[in-house]
Amino acid sequence: MGAKLSRCDAPPAPPPLPSTNSPPPPPPDADEKGEAAAEKNDSISEAISSVSAYSNPGPWEAFNSECKRVVFLDTFDGAKVDLSKQLSPFLLINHNWMLGTTAVPDPMKNFYSFTTQVMVDEQTAVIGRIDAGGTVEARVHRGWLQSEDLQVATKVVAVATPEFNENNQMVMDVDVGGKTWSGQVKMGSLHGGNILGLSYVQSITPSLTIGGDALHLGSQGASIGSYGVRYAGTDWIGCGQWSGLQQAMMINYKRTVTPNRVTLGAELQIAPTFDTAVSFGGEFNLKQSKFSTVVDGGGGIKSVLEARLGPAATLVFSGEVDHGKDVYKFGYGLTIGG
Repeated sequence: MGAKLSRCDAPPAPPPLPSTNSPPPPPPDADEKGEAAAEKNDSISEAISSVSAYSNPGPWEAFNSECKRVVFLDTFDGAKVDLSKQLSPFLLINHNWMLGTTAVPDPMKNFYSFTTQVMVDEQTAVIGRIDAGGTVEARVHRGWLQSEDLQVATKVVAVATPEFNENNQMVMDVDVGGKTWSGQVKMGSLHGGNILGLSYVQSITPSLTIGGDALHLGSQGASIGSYGVRYAGTDWIGCGQWSGLQQAMMINYKRTVTPNRVTLGAELQIAPTFDTAVSFGGEFNLKQSKFSTVVDGGGGIKSVLEARLGPAATLVFSGEVDHGKDVYKFGYGLTIGG
């Protein structure tokens, strides 16, 4: 006979479903909502204040370098080879040869230099250079303070020639900068006399920057000053600068037509005698090459073509033609290493 299940052996009944007529949970208290909103607003305010629209404007020496780069080409003649090798994370060496060039004084037509760079630590770099003529150059860069509000660094440059003439020099730069400003003090010996310089650059707005410098040259017994203004738009930069050294007003303009592809620039120089000089330049980055050209008001043309042969090799062609001045210079070079 089969066993009969008693009531206790029957499976338990499922739990009752929640009633659809139960009231919703009460809303949070108004004070709690206000506190949550205040905390959210405070966090947003802190995030906004931590990201400043201003940036350090850089040193005066590079005040108009971004605009100047498009209309200034470092052309050469003859053959040039530049070989660099990273021997370790702390040591870099460089060999540079120039053959059949007019860039060196007569009667020399060839040039060789050896450069080494040593990273002593994260804040100190030492660079030494010697050429075939016996000229020795040493540079020491040292960062003393690197914080968000203040940066302090020094640079010492010493040059010694075999003749121990006025070409020997020793100059020290002290660079100080903050979030929106930078300054520099320059002192030492240059061209057989003392040198003392002061410069200051200030960001007025995220787009507008002004600056200037004063320089005393003891070898010439003269003091000169320069000042300028720079404005950066979305895809263009304009710069106006009075150069006391060149005694001319320079107006530069650079526009990015296509990011990382096409950049155009122009420069106008006006002397106190109202003599003017104008230059137009273009920089075109292709997939495996880069072409730069400059045309001045006198009809002179300078062009440089850099063709990448591989990750660490670049072939360079340089040309300069000025029919009015009877100048014709052509050169080619090879750069290997980083």
